[in-house]
Amino acid sequence: MAKMLFRMAPVCVVLGTMTIALPAKADGALIWAPVKVAPRVYQTTVGVKLPLAVDASAGADLGLSTGTSGQLLSGSELATVWGKVADSRQRLGTTEDSAVVVRIDTLGGSGGVSLSRSRSWIYSSNLDLKASNSLNLNYATAAGVSPSIDATQALTMTYPWAGTAVSASGTVTSGTGDVTGTLALNQPIAPHLRFTASVADPLSATRAGDLRMNYRIKW
Repeated sequence: MAKMLFRMAPVCVVLGTMTIALPAKADGALIWAPVKVAPRVYQTTVGVKLPLAVDASAGADLGLSTGTSGQLLSGSELATVWGKVADSRQRLGTTEDSAVVVRIDTLGGSGGVSLSRSRSWIYSSNLDLKASNSLNLNYATAAGVSPSIDATQALTMTYPWAGTAVSASGTVTSGTGDVTGTLALNQPIAPHLRFTASVADPLSATRAGDLRMNYRIKW
C-alpha cells in the first residue's frame, strides 16, 4: 500500500491509495481469499459456507509478515477464528439486514461478539435513508483488562442523483461511559476516485477533522 500524506493540524489529506488484492473464490462451499496487504505482508481468509437457511459461514484469517531477506517477523502472525450468521429481507423499497459475528484471536487471547441490524429504504425519489444499530462485546485475557460493551447507532442519507452520502454515528462504551460520535461526507468524483471528509467528536474540545482523496486500482 502506497500513500502520499499531507497534514494540516488537525486535518489531514490523503492522496492515492492502492491495494493489491485477489478476489475471494468459492469452490462450492469453500471460501478462499488471499490478499497481499503490503509488500511482504500477506493475509488469507479460509472458511466454509454452512448448509443453513440463512447465510452462515465459519473459518479463519491467517497472516504473516516477512523481512527483506525472507525471514518471518516475530509477532506478525495472525490466526483469528470467526463465525458469521447473516439474514437479509427485502420488501418494496426496503431492505432489512441482521448479522451475528464471533471472532477469537487465538494468538492474542482476545475476542468479541457483534450483533448488528440495519434498515435501508427509499424515502423519496431524491433521498435514500439507512438506519443501523449494533452491539459489540469485547474481551481480553490480559490481566487488568475488563470486558467492554459498545452500543452504536448510525444514520446515513444518500442522494442517488449525485452519489453524495452524509452520515452521523454515535457510540457509548460501557464501564467508562464514554460517548463518541462522527459526522462524515462521502462523494464520488470519477470512476475509482472518491472524496471523503469526516469530523470525530464534533461537539468536544478534542474534535479532529480528516480529508481524504482516494484513488483505487485493482488488477
